[in-house]
Amino acid sequence: MYMDMDRYNVCVVTCKQGATTKEVHVERGTSLLRALRSMGIVLDAGCGGLGKCGRCKVMTDGILGRPSQIEMKHLGEELDEGWRLACQATVEGDVDVYVDILDVGGKARFVDVNGDAFGQISPSVVKEKIDIDLDDKGATSLRDLICSILGKPHLSFRPEALADISALLSDIGTICAYLVTIDDQCIAAFPENYDKSAYGFVCDLGTTTLSMALVDLSSGKVVSGYTKTNPQKSYGADVISRISAALSSEGLHEMRSVLLESISEMMRHCLKEAKVNKKDVFELLVLGNTVMEHIFWGISPKSFARSPYLPVFTDGLTSEASNFPGLLMHPLGRVRTVPAIARFVGGDMTALLFELMSLNPKLPSLVIDLGTNGEIGLVLNDAIFVTSAAAGPAFEGGAISCGMPATDGAIYALHWDEKYGLKPMVLGNTKPKGMCGSGIISALALFIRLGLIEESGRIKDPESIKDETLLSKIKIEDEKNERKIIIAEDVALTQWDIRQLQLAKGAIYAAVEILTEEAGLNADALNAIYLAGSFGSCLNPKDVMDIRLLPKAFKGEVVALGNGALKGGLRLLLKGRKAFEDVDPMLSKVRYVDIEERGFSQRFLASLFFR
Repeated sequence: MYMDMDRYNVCVVTCKQGATTKEVHVERGTSLLRALRSMGIVLDAGCGGLGKCGRCKVMTDGILGRPSQIEMKHLGEELDEGWRLACQATVEGDVDVYVDILDVGGKARFVDVNGDAFGQISPSVVKEKIDIDLDDKGATSLRDLICSILGKPHLSFRPEALADISALLSDIGTICAYLVTIDDQCIAAFPENYDKSAYGFVCDLGTTTLSMALVDLSSGKVVSGYTKTNPQKSYGADVISRISAALSSEGLHEMRSVLLESISEMMRHCLKEAKVNKKDVFELLVLGNTVMEHIFWGISPKSFARSPYLPVFTDGLTSEASNFPGLLMHPLGRVRTVPAIARFVGGDMTALLFELMSLNPKLPSLVIDLGTNGEIGLVLNDAIFVTSAAAGPAFEGGAISCGMPATDGAIYALHWDEKYGLKPMVLGNTKPKGMCGSGIISALALFIRLGLIEESGRIKDPESIKDETLLSKIKIEDEKNERKIIIAEDVALTQWDIRQLQLAKGAIYAAVEILTEEAGLNADALNAIYLAGSFGSCLNPKDVMDIRLLPKAFKGEVVALGNGALKGGLRLLLKGRKAFEDVDPMLSKVRYVDIEERGFSQRFLASLFFR
């Protein structure tokens, strides 16, 4: 009887996403969103499953609970067609779900750097050839003989490395091998006919976008890169939503699992493209905001859920790859995170500041990471002021109707041709699939310049636009009570998109204003503003100024760094121990500024307009 009752309470949810079909068994009454999460399906649940955003809409066919009032409000007549909000619908029987392919991943377009960009390199990981003859006199052990040959008397050895070395001993008492060392420890040995190169990964854990680069540690050349949507977006679009979802041990485990699976997937793509064996990868350097770094290590971010929002740790943590069974690298390789700064300002900002300082910027300068967490640094000669602002995911293509990472098919810029009208510039020179961050900013700036968008952010009624030539080249449509400007087939900028961009740019503008005041500067005193983000290095500085992201009084140079945090991570990886030692004095100059205590809310509201 109990077995029958258990069977009766178990429902089958089948998800069809493109050519892929997945299936999971769940208890009756389970949230459809939770069921889809358990299959690794990424939905745009920006509000964290609270029913506020209405963006987790899926087509269904099967037995679900009655629609909630929230669903009726968001979907209306679409409910009759089978559409449901995954966060509101409960599974009451077997059900089929049809999901659009939202998890766009592809070759990264922002890791086109080589060893020359970093100057002389000295990575912690070294693979060096050694020839050993046991007839050499004076050594009391094979270990001592190796230390003497290498000139490294303090070199320590993992037992696994000594086992590798002894197994390579020939019948005539010689060893020809490649030894792999990480700083002062030998971790492995390989035959002399093995690949002489050693490799490392750098991974940027963005709240919205994950980015990875595979680098040859011998030459400093980036041999592959990959970027994809952070699957944790199903738990909410921003850092606060992620904290809420990770408060329980079960939620933390789920979020960490999907994150590590995505990291492994990106590793697999990079290794395949570069034709590199995972056994030749000996280091993974991870950077992200403090919450993302906590989740990566499986450490609860509960301490961020209340004032004073203190992280459990800010120093860089280190572990062996064997503690992360799914990672595609040598099991004795090193996994480490970049030291964080304070509160929500993490290792990504540390890496970005390190990269900026390597460029010898003319001070004072401002550096902004245009991501969901909106981290900002104001660099003076003797101090660095930092803060973060909840900008939301719009600059990374999140919460945007046609947003996507900076991969093939993404519109990265939108130009205007007087004869033909809109001219989208597309990564990979292929058919447009959507817009990455720089393309979204470019489109918004262009439409402001063309007079299609009012200062308030409202898309103008076509009947109010007097320029008939302009209207003949641009289509403005109203669909389901929302206005949008058509850019390409299946790609448009909607009124909702513009509102999300206003929220993002308003948060950054207000935070910059507070930070410069805290340092006792006016915007016209800044020599340069450096903009970084996962959207790549194709951001047009003029577009940034035209959407009023930066203070009007600023007259200096605007420089697009691309993914400056990832580049800073690569620099740290390739410069090794000395670079990490240089981070400490840099961080000793940092002063965290709490913008909420300095009237952020009022300034934010005043910064939403395009004027």
